Amino acid sequence: MPAEDTVFYVLYDKYMFWSILVAIFTFGWLITAILRYREGVEPDTTNIDHIEVGAFPVDRHNTRLEAMFYIMPTILVVWLTVLALGSNTAVWNPSEEETFEININAYQWYFEFDYAEQLTWEDTGTGIDVSWDQGVMQVDATGTEATTVKVKIGSDKSDYEINNGSSLMAITANYDSAQHAYVKVYDAEDALIHTWENIPRGHTFITPSDPMIVPCDELVDATMKSKSADTTDTRNVGVQHAFWVPEWGMKEDFVPGLEDGTTLYFMPDDSGTFPIRCAEYCGLQHSVMTGQVMVVAREGMTCDYDSGVAKSETSSSDSYDGGEM
Repeated sequence: MPAEDTVFYVLYDKYMFWSILVAIFTFGWLITAILRYREGVEPDTTNIDHIEVGAFPVDRHNTRLEAMFYIMPTILVVWLTVLALGSNTAVWNPSEEETFEININAYQWYFEFDYAEQLTWEDTGTGIDVSWDQGVMQVDATGTEATTVKVKIGSDKSDYEINNGSSLMAITANYDSAQHAYVKVYDAEDALIHTWENIPRGHTFITPSDPMIVPCDELVDATMKSKSADTTDTRNVGVQHAFWVPEWGMKEDFVPGLEDGTTLYFMPDDSGTFPIRCAEYCGLQHSVMTGQVMVVAREGMTCDYDSGVAKSETSSSDSYDGGEM
């Protein structure tokens, strides 16, 4: 969801269009009046009525033109106001639709992503499918160049080779959805070509090694708090930070001492990996307080939902490298 896909960009585009039209009319009329009535130019008074004090030249005014000068600007201002208020209401007062909740905590100098609900996701468009059934995992990599499968369930990690004679493999593993687990498929050059991952409720990722992973086409409700890494000092409530995703044109502050934190709503519509920055000076290592947000499709779904805002041709900066989590 690059910045040009956001509501802000749409509003900016509309306001700029109407501002240009108003500016052309206003400055055009101003320049015409300056040139026509400049000093040294004798105006043509042939058809001008003789004006007397206390008398209104009713024969020379145009009621329709005068009404237009009042009505048209009023309609334009009201329309722009409704447009702005509507978008503001949508951003700060989201509907009661189901949201994906995540807690984002800011420390000196890293972000922590605490999942308030489960998220199971899988890459799309790779031709590979990972499925689980009663503790049995099946990887269907038919027609792909997959050679190796790496599996992590809780703290246990295992590597498996895909039989060259078959691209369909099954293994038995003690897996349940309450554990963090992933299945990563690699080719012969050890390049990651497919990922399936289950993030249970209560699981935590920490930058810069881990990205924040959120589903596409869902309203994300992020509760944001500033915290101190030193839990022994109750007076230390953290410092000011700001969660900033430059490509989305989106930023929200972490306010130290605010018990309920601040709230950020957003709905990513393009899959990909986007950089995160801290936009508030927060100490000596402020410049290294970075991370990534990774937008994925839930298992069995895609990111093809039409949100009504034009999507960008390019949606990701750097793909997720499948590092250990």
